Amino acid sequence: MEIVVKNRKGKQLAALTLDKGMTVKDLKELYLKQATEKPISLNRQYYTLNEVKGQPLNDDTKKLSTYNIKKGDTLYLKDLGLQISWKLVFLIEYFGPIGIFLIFFRLRNLIYGQGSSAIPLTFTQKAGFFMVLGHFIKRELETLFIHRFSSTTMPLKNLLINCTHYWFTFALLVGYFLFHPKYTEPEYSSMNVKYVLIVLFTFFQTMNFLCHNQLKNLRKPGTTERGIPQGYGFGLVSCANYFWETLVWLSYSIFTGTATSYLFCAFSFYQMADWALKKHGRYKKEFKDYPKNRTAIVPFVL
Repeated sequence: MEIVVKNRKGKQLAALTLDKGMTVKDLKELYLKQATEKPISLNRQYYTLNEVKGQPLNDDTKKLSTYNIKKGDTLYLKDLGLQISWKLVFLIEYFGPIGIFLIFFRLRNLIYGQGSSAIPLTFTQKAGFFMVLGHFIKRELETLFIHRFSSTTMPLKNLLINCTHYWFTFALLVGYFLFHPKYTEPEYSSMNVKYVLIVLFTFFQTMNFLCHNQLKNLRKPGTTERGIPQGYGFGLVSCANYFWETLVWLSYSIFTGTATSYLFCAFSFYQMADWALKKHGRYKKEFKDYPKNRTAIVPFVL
């Protein structure tokens, strides 16, 4: 079948002969070979069907027949611009809190202008530092060895937006108040309570890791396929990893007692709930036998 590729302004870029057995990636490679103008590299190509805002061909592994492309159809091509790998994006995002917390921890006297009259760090401040360090080192290692990404790249211009949540909302706002000389312990913060919260924080981290490992095992390398996750909380919610992540930050907020920690936790939950509801919907649509008792992120509630 013959189709036409146009840019967003309607200018024809190529006329291609396609086979319905071809994948979206095959289409992109064919365009590179036959484009009449300067071709756009694979990871910068973004197609919509018959309209500029039409159905996106957003999965390189899917066959064109999935999108019901017919003879005479038009594909509108958008150049996504310079790209950066998702793995590198995550590594940069998670390195921010590590670096910023290290600066607060090591250069505290200089940052707050304390000089020789520095007030020693409390147990909560020290523990809060190492809890964050452990969390984000875990996330870096998961990025390197656990996560498999459905998309290989994203536009480089979005990197700053992606980093804002962890670098600013968490690292700068939480770090500034946690390490401040006038930081005061929560009224309920006895040593027994602190130890319990550290244990809970560690348990939630472990469950989050087990969920990520479970999701990894459901997807073969280089594919976007999904299976129905089981265990580690997935029996109750579709996105158990988000559920445990929320509890990680809730326990940390209770531990430190800083308002900005609660703010970060609320923002994180809002975003994860949005992702979870969308993923929950995809699961129910994709798997006819998907468990009906599961909710998206909060057991029995949401």
